[in-house]
Amino acid sequence: MSKSYAFKKILIIDDDEIFLRPLIKFLTLMKFQVNIANSGIKGVELYSEIKFDLVITDLKMEDMNGIEVVNLIAKKYPDSKIIVISGFLNDDEFCEIKNNPHVVSIFEKPLDFEVLLEKIKEII
Repeated sequence: MSKSYAFKKILIIDDDEIFLRPLIKFLTLMKFQVNIANSGIKGVELYSEIKFDLVITDLKMEDMNGIEVVNLIAKKYPDSKIIVISGFLNDDEFCEIKNNPHVVSIFEKPLDFEVLLEKIKEII
């Protein structure tokens, strides 16, 4: 990885610990600084405290869904870049998030980490 990508800050918002562990490990090995929020509310709060280069958020979460997370972050931080991930993405949700200019990509679980890495490199 080029030094220009090293230590860029990524916020991952997801309540699925089984999914998070390998993703955190992978991104950390790639020299990204990774912060985690296990709920949408905590993710939005953390984003307001720290300037992140990229947000990766799940769509389905208990307290606040990914669409709400995207809308709140995008409204408060117009330069934000967000990747949305989901294991279950219906057509209505897809249409809503794909039209948000802050959503730079949408992935379905399970993720291919190498494909995700290539997308991250394009974005930041």
